Amino acid sequence: MRRVVLRRGDGSVETAPGPDALAEAMRDPRCTLWIDAEGEPAEGLEALAGLFDLHPVTVEDFVHRNQRPKIEEFDQYVFLVVHALRAIRDDELHTEELHAVLKHNCLLTVHDGPLDAVKRLLDRLAADPRPLQNGASFLLYLLSDALVDGYFPVLDALGDEIDAIEDAVVEAPARARMHRVFQMKRVLVQLRKIVSPQREVYNALSRRDYPYIDSHTAVYFRDVHDHLVRAYEIIDSYRDLVANTLDAYLAAISNRLGQVMKQLTVIATIFMPLSFLTGFFGMNFTAIPFDRPWLLGLVLAVMAALPLVMLTFFARQGWLTEDRRITSWTRLRAWLRRRR
Repeated sequence: MRRVVLRRGDGSVETAPGPDALAEAMRDPRCTLWIDAEGEPAEGLEALAGLFDLHPVTVEDFVHRNQRPKIEEFDQYVFLVVHALRAIRDDELHTEELHAVLKHNCLLTVHDGPLDAVKRLLDRLAADPRPLQNGASFLLYLLSDALVDGYFPVLDALGDEIDAIEDAVVEAPARARMHRVFQMKRVLVQLRKIVSPQREVYNALSRRDYPYIDSHTAVYFRDVHDHLVRAYEIIDSYRDLVANTLDAYLAAISNRLGQVMKQLTVIATIFMPLSFLTGFFGMNFTAIPFDRPWLLGLVLAVMAALPLVMLTFFARQGWLTEDRRITSWTRLRAWLRRRR
């Protein structure tokens, strides 16, 4: 689908000019022309390349996508590749490439799927065409600003999910949540690969003197660059949060393992004196008075009382629970009921 917005020198605006009118508008410096090609086939892109007199390298980028954000300067135009963020679905970051060619009074944008930034700008121009009088470079700024502003809802949603994962990991660490943490790390790496070079693109637009960008418009590109710097800082802070979440998960797992080992050690310690008593009185020596009936009762009483005494001592020392010591029989009975 191809959409065209043409502002003539007399201030009139057209949205469906013919091929001859397009060629004439490109030669008239008083006109402002924007052509947006969405899902254009290769033949259509080659026709647009002939109309704009584009270099074969640019045409190759149009046809073969999957380009990183970049800016290239040619003799008659500036070529940009930027990325729009769609959403994070199925643990993957979904983006859309936008290729833009900027000449003195013409702007050509090429992309595969629909873009909210393009739609919002077209709707704005349909309601108020006055921004067209500022030239094609100002249109590129408006489009870039709308595209970069679309980053922050995606980043906000990602931040909310990271906070939720962090709270869940602290409350109840589980392997599934750990898997989700690694997925978030992968998404953040993808975001850095997009935002970092795109930040340099708009830094170049705001600081270098391109002949196709009006000097007044270059100031506006600084605002887009500032937004990308803020997005990059947000991504870095999210990386720190994810790393802290990973450390919290490992610490919780280690704490849980230590608590289990402590309780197992307590149980083994309780049975150690019982093993000693049974082993000692199980020796076959005639000198030991096994013929005393009261001795059997005494040993059984000691073996029954010793675990309770040791359990009470361990509970009062705080060796059975994680948070506090069990300082009363009521707490001890409640703890034993929970264990059962």
